[in-house]
Amino acid sequence: MLKNPVELQGFRDCHRHDGAAWIRFFAWLEANAAKREKDGRPVTELEAEDRILALRQMEETFVEPSFRSISAAAGHAAMCHYAASAKSDAPITSQGIYLLDSGGQYFTGTTDATRTTAIGAVSDEVRRTYTAVLKGLISMVSLKFPKGTYGHHLDAFARRPLWDLGLDYDHGTGHGVGHFLSVHEQPQRFDRRVNEIELRPGMVTTIEPGYYKAGEYGIRIENQVEVIDDGDGFMSFRSLTLVPIDLRLADISLLSETERQWIDTYHWRVAKTMEGVFDPETAAWLAARTAPIAS
Repeated sequence: MLKNPVELQGFRDCHRHDGAAWIRFFAWLEANAAKREKDGRPVTELEAEDRILALRQMEETFVEPSFRSISAAAGHAAMCHYAASAKSDAPITSQGIYLLDSGGQYFTGTTDATRTTAIGAVSDEVRRTYTAVLKGLISMVSLKFPKGTYGHHLDAFARRPLWDLGLDYDHGTGHGVGHFLSVHEQPQRFDRRVNEIELRPGMVTTIEPGYYKAGEYGIRIENQVEVIDDGDGFMSFRSLTLVPIDLRLADISLLSETERQWIDTYHWRVAKTMEGVFDPETAAWLAARTAPIAS
């Protein structure tokens, strides 16, 4: 439940490696998916799942996936625990969005993240719901909360932007993560249900709001975080995940200046941490996806 300083540093280290794999993956997907769809040989869910694994395997501390990746196109993304198979393997096309929930076991720690993207234009409905999910993530990740807080006290912060639209999601908002152990670690969690485990510095959890429209699309944005002590009787979260959030699906006009500044600060951290890691093409992709948006 509580991680010691060595374990916490291990988490920070493994997320640098994992973030590099994610960034290489999305740069590859963007460079290839639209062109291959046009050529009649689209990237598929299973191919994408294999690609993110191969990119993790380039990292010397990687051991194995921390769980079976949820590589889900279009309506498959509306199934929270979808697993692609030879029978269901769908193409990733411009007609739908794509969700990847994936993680790795590294010698230094365990990762779990989700990003949603698209290779074509998205509808106003998708843009509106994606923006609400993003606002929910920011609302919760940026919280400052007093000691003595429990996970169920915070769950609604991630749901509020969706509730404002009359929408919700039917899963918890986050779970504990083990250090080179189970990626779903008990006992702490974020959920509507009462969880009588006090949040304490040294805990590592996920924060993962989403929205799912059966048969059409699914959206989830997930960061792994550590609980840190602010030294004034309050605590906060520090994101461990180092993966750009795709803002092309968001309606930036619906984000407050504070939310835009949070995104810019987060993306600056991602870009700064990854300086000098990539080839020129991947570095250019990262620069474009982490460009500032605040006024």
